[in-house]
Amino acid sequence: MRALFRMAAIAVAGAALYYAGLLNSIVIQRPERPGAIAVVVAIGAAIVVLIAAVRGTGRGDAHTPPAHILVHRAVWLFASVMALVSLAWISDVPRQRSWDWTPYHNDAIALNDCAARLVLGGHDPYASLDIFDCYARLGIGADRTTPLKLGQLASVAVYPTDDQLDAAWDLRAREGGNVEFVSRPSYPALSFLLIIPFVALGWDTNRLYVLCLGAAMALVVLRTPVGLRPFMLTAVLGAASLAAFTVSGSADLLYVLPLAAAWLWRERRWSALAYGIAAATKQLAWFFGPFYLIAVVTTHGWREGLRRAAISAAVFAAANLPFVLAHPRDWLEGVTTPLSDPMFPRGAGLIFLGTNGGLPLLPSSAYLALEGLCALACVIVAWRARRTSPELGVVLALVPLFFAWRSLFSYFFLIPLFAAVAVARMPLGDLTPERAQAAGALTLFALPVRRLALVARRGRAA
Repeated sequence: MRALFRMAAIAVAGAALYYAGLLNSIVIQRPERPGAIAVVVAIGAAIVVLIAAVRGTGRGDAHTPPAHILVHRAVWLFASVMALVSLAWISDVPRQRSWDWTPYHNDAIALNDCAARLVLGGHDPYASLDIFDCYARLGIGADRTTPLKLGQLASVAVYPTDDQLDAAWDLRAREGGNVEFVSRPSYPALSFLLIIPFVALGWDTNRLYVLCLGAAMALVVLRTPVGLRPFMLTAVLGAASLAAFTVSGSADLLYVLPLAAAWLWRERRWSALAYGIAAATKQLAWFFGPFYLIAVVTTHGWREGLRRAAISAAVFAAANLPFVLAHPRDWLEGVTTPLSDPMFPRGAGLIFLGTNGGLPLLPSSAYLALEGLCALACVIVAWRARRTSPELGVVLALVPLFFAWRSLFSYFFLIPLFAAVAVARMPLGDLTPERAQAAGALTLFALPVRRLALVARRGRAA
């Protein structure tokens, strides 16, 4: 029953990423604790499992004979338990989770909030945002920033301590001349334009991001054959990294939702609009562009591929052009911040072994070379497998970031969702309750039809 194994793999990989993310946070907060190697291995293993889950066309997988029934039962029981973990995280959205809890978990959320407020006031945030005014109004400080290897922090080898961050922050807040902290919106314009209604109404934008995750999951389940939907829902909830780290604070779901729609319905021309929205929201969506075009060209030809690229580019231009025309240099410096500014090494990928794992820290150029080679290899693999594994690209897209100088855990925790998007598109065929029962699969969200009928008959007899 290969269809169920594909979905179970998504849940298992997402659970591995969940525990890797928790350990990653512990090691970053307490560098003396061991665990960096375990984090890197777990993330790498999860990526390998997800790649395996989306290989092949999937044609007729739901009709393959059941095998390894005990393994099925054990894995799906584990997935169901992890789905309860996700539901617990989602139910905890309104509650404060720590003594220093704030809805502004990081500078991506905080700066986008302030940028949206500036737009409401008629200002260009790329040119006029002041991080010190912004953070003072939000009640947060230097620990929610992205520091740069400049000025007071230029001599720091790996990453500044909280005391070093606070000292640099206090100095620049008092005397000006900030060079130590990213202080402008560093994403394309839709990252803050899309949240304007929530900001204007005074609502917590984190709830918007959780809603985006729920909507993306709903799209995946909707695209899945009816008989497999309960298992797909269990799988995406069992991939606990999705819910846990969205609730913990991630603005990435704002680009993930349109990207998921674009891949799920890429046979439709309007999917280029959805991809354009994703690309105009966050640069991470750009990594998916080559793979989206490979998939479109494979099924519709080069002319349609060029047409889709033009549509996506037009959406990106329409969203960003007002800011480009108003202050072109400020916009360019903002959007290229992740590439141009001297950031400290940080992340949960290979770099984690150098910053927290006891291994030598290589020059940034070495990690850039590894990232570039991996990106090239992923594109080549996707092109060569474009007919035998047409969904592979959506999982390969973010793999190069595993080798990057900045390989934040937030880059990886959503990969199980992209794998679910890939599996949902596959021509798996439908699954009957009898076949699911014979395979030993379990799910929180459905019972075999025969058992439901038996329960109903017993109820009537009583």
